[in-house]
Amino acid sequence: MRTRFWSLILILILCAGMAYAAKPSSQDSLYEQIRRNIGIFGDVYREISIRYVDDIDPQKFVRAGIDGMLSTLDPYTVFIDEEGTEDLDLITSGRYGGVGIEIGVRGRDKVLTVISAMDDSPAQRVGIRSGDRIVKIDSLSTAGFSTSDAARYLRGDPGTQVTLSIERTGSSEPIEFLITRREIELKDVPYYGFVKPGVGYVKLAHFSRGAPQELDDALTELKKGGMTSLLLDLRGNPGGLLSSAVAVLQRFCPKGDAILAVKGRHTDNDQVFKTQNEPLAGDIPMSVLVDGGSASASEIVAGAIQDLDRGVLIGETTFGKGLVQSVVSFETGEALKLTTAKYYTPSGRLIQKVDYFHDDEGVVRGPSEVRESFSTRNGRPVEGGGGIIPDREIPAPQPGQLGTELWRQGAFFDFVNEYRARHPNLTSEHMDDAALGEFRRWLDSTGFHFGTDGEAELDSLRKLAAQAGVADTLAADFKHIEEFLDVIRAAQFIKETPFIRRSLEGELAANLFGARGRIESSFATDQVIQEALRVLENRDEYGKLLTTVKGTSGNDER
Repeated sequence: MRTRFWSLILILILCAGMAYAAKPSSQDSLYEQIRRNIGIFGDVYREISIRYVDDIDPQKFVRAGIDGMLSTLDPYTVFIDEEGTEDLDLITSGRYGGVGIEIGVRGRDKVLTVISAMDDSPAQRVGIRSGDRIVKIDSLSTAGFSTSDAARYLRGDPGTQVTLSIERTGSSEPIEFLITRREIELKDVPYYGFVKPGVGYVKLAHFSRGAPQELDDALTELKKGGMTSLLLDLRGNPGGLLSSAVAVLQRFCPKGDAILAVKGRHTDNDQVFKTQNEPLAGDIPMSVLVDGGSASASEIVAGAIQDLDRGVLIGETTFGKGLVQSVVSFETGEALKLTTAKYYTPSGRLIQKVDYFHDDEGVVRGPSEVRESFSTRNGRPVEGGGGIIPDREIPAPQPGQLGTELWRQGAFFDFVNEYRARHPNLTSEHMDDAALGEFRRWLDSTGFHFGTDGEAELDSLRKLAAQAGVADTLAADFKHIEEFLDVIRAAQFIKETPFIRRSLEGELAANLFGARGRIESSFATDQVIQEALRVLENRDEYGKLLTTVKGTSGNDER
């Protein structure tokens, strides 16, 4: 306890140096401010420890001080306890000891459920399936478990064993599986293949240490298969290691290009990264797919591709995280993830959202960090200060009220698991009209309900009628309104049928064929992929997107 306490004090000192030394006149001034403010903290701590009316927990008290100081900084500077450092290691290394399943909490009863078993994992080898409900881990009931709770018991040293008790649709009794843990490698490239002959597709999901090698393997195989153009999908990629982002860019950008600048508080630590080798895929036309979930390292890659006019960006504006974190580890197992620099794309733009803290009030920014225009290598205008705007914006289709509620309640996932149990010989994810009818009947049998416009108003009218004592008089009128709302719900199902069909087919493809099936089933209906294909196949338009400059009159100039 005493060692842990003093470690927390050291973390507090480090944080104090950031929080209170905004513009020291010299390094001596900085240390003097740290000494003075830590002295004040020590005095306050001593007085409270000795004189406060109740006992004080030293560790919790200091942790509160750390959390208080970190709350004044950017949201990415965080203190990580011992349990959290394991997750941090997983993010950076992409490896852990476990059984290889993705889990979630599903249904009204919040049951721990297998979303998917990873390809060639210990869980897949023994027969764990998507939709299996985990009711026990060893002898421990999972009732009330969160996914984090389950992960603690599922993970362990490679070679050790764990027993899962599974409830499965179609089985009357729980099934027990004895699984031997092994090292699980999370794939940075969970899928690569061809969208159509000649057009390669790579899904890059993370930037851990293995990303560059996995990308090399994918590009090599695709080139052997006759790839003439490439879709690099960074949608939903939250980032990872800066070094991996730089290495990924080495595969696409010409040797000697400056691809990234990193600048900290002190200029002697600034760095400019340039490509060192001839690229593996330097001459292949490419589209990079991005959305609001593309962040950090994803934005480093997308920003460089755009600034160097190396490829066309298609999708939605990226997240806007342009800060670099370093991890300071402590002997007791905790760590501090500390923002130490900002990164700039080759054109010089910072894509960090201008304000670290709020949407409407700038708190931490320099004079050059507001949203302003920059130019790509070919002179195209691009903006900084709020994510990367793609060259061709394609908004993601949004479900209506019905689709949103179906996703929220996990209806697609639950139905597909029961549907497959009733149809064990399925070989295709196609859902015809008969299958959609089965889905509607299943929804009715589960008591599924979604609110429509007018329903809240009807409830309010019922309450007012009850208070006025006229509820019985108006009962027939209320019934007519309910019937009208049922008609609206039925019409909504028809209106959202294309979305419902796509969602069901995606879930069924994942159930039948794993992650590869889900991705491949989306090729024909994914609007961003279809637009990327159209642009890549029209080389005149592809070239124009990379060379057109917007004039002051709003007309395109060449």
